[in-house]
Amino acid sequence: MADVQKIVDDLSTLTISEAAELAKMLKAKWNTAEREEQLVLFKDRERTRTDPLRRGEQLFDFYDSSASPGYSELRSVVNGWLAQMSASDRAELISRMRYGGDREFGAALSELSIHAFIVGSGYRITPHPQVSGSTKRPDFAAIDQTGATVAHVEVTTVNPPATEEAEKNRENPIYNAINGATIQAGSILGYRLARAGKSSPPLRPLVGDVERWARDNAEAAKTKEVSKTFTAGDWIIELDLYSGGSDPDPPTEAIGVAQMRGGVIAPHKDLRDALYEKSRRYGALETPYLIAVADGKNQLFNKDSIHSALTDAVFGDELVQFEGGTAHIVRGKNGFWHGPNGPRNKHVSGILLLPETGLWKLREEKWQPVLAVNPWADHPLPDALREMNRFEADGDKWAFRDGKRFADIIGLPEPWPPIEER
Repeated sequence: MADVQKIVDDLSTLTISEAAELAKMLKAKWNTAEREEQLVLFKDRERTRTDPLRRGEQLFDFYDSSASPGYSELRSVVNGWLAQMSASDRAELISRMRYGGDREFGAALSELSIHAFIVGSGYRITPHPQVSGSTKRPDFAAIDQTGATVAHVEVTTVNPPATEEAEKNRENPIYNAINGATIQAGSILGYRLARAGKSSPPLRPLVGDVERWARDNAEAAKTKEVSKTFTAGDWIIELDLYSGGSDPDPPTEAIGVAQMRGGVIAPHKDLRDALYEKSRRYGALETPYLIAVADGKNQLFNKDSIHSALTDAVFGDELVQFEGGTAHIVRGKNGFWHGPNGPRNKHVSGILLLPETGLWKLREEKWQPVLAVNPWADHPLPDALREMNRFEADGDKWAFRDGKRFADIIGLPEPWPPIEER
């Protein structure tokens, strides 16, 4: 009988391209529908679609159908990462990504990225390992060449509230119906949702009203502001009409500007809440513990916001304090790692922040994932897991250090996204 553990050890050393090639070979050897479903998320088939993602369309459906440049490479990367996982975990992630909606797709993609990060750091992985004193199991254990567990790793995602997501799902058909309206060449619409409703209103009369209004006011919109409020059931939508463009053809998408709904953006608080939830699940681990958090709320928008969110989350809110008429920046004593009585949560050795759940921006400078290394950790992270861009203690200061790009560690191709061949 084959040495199964040796096979697993050998497979864990495969590169993404080697794992993808192995997946194709296995598919050729056991080409049954059931095994093919287990083997890959994206099947090898011809694709011809070139139109963009539609609002409300599931990400898996779009990625699985698009023939635009870069999507073939993305499918290959994801399939390769899945091929590095155990069969049961692979099947579970594939099911979540196919059928769980965008929230589950993003969360599963983040887990895959962290799995690739651990493997790319030189470790084998035990999925969902048992831990002493807890019936719950973290996502991964990183295993070194001697077979010792060098770290436990948990992955979580910050998502919008379910009520907000449900509202957006109800709004999508209304937005898409207006976006598909036929308006004059050289015109475009500005869109703002003024009030969300609970119903699913009839859309054909709404689109007819929008088209007539746009047609009747196209000339006036060239020289003055033209706006109108439309009611559809219990929904209220405000539209602006802009005219005077030089394109001789009617726009294929009527909406040119969509105003996002407002809200308080506090990524450091969301991050801190996620850390507290995950930090309490497994008790006091006897190994380093790394928590990876992916932001699924799209509230991080550049390098500074990423660094600020991470620092504020672990050391406390940034406050302005006046002393002798001079303003000073101080930290509130509400940080995940530093509270009213000094250091706390010392069992959490590090925090890895992924600015979003997708893969496309991982080679852009302003979207780099960042690691925070706990200066008071009970069990410090091993060196191989702290080679990326990171914050760590430098004496009594909190310093940022350049390291390996996350994209290089997880094996993303260079350049990324792939460049269209001309």
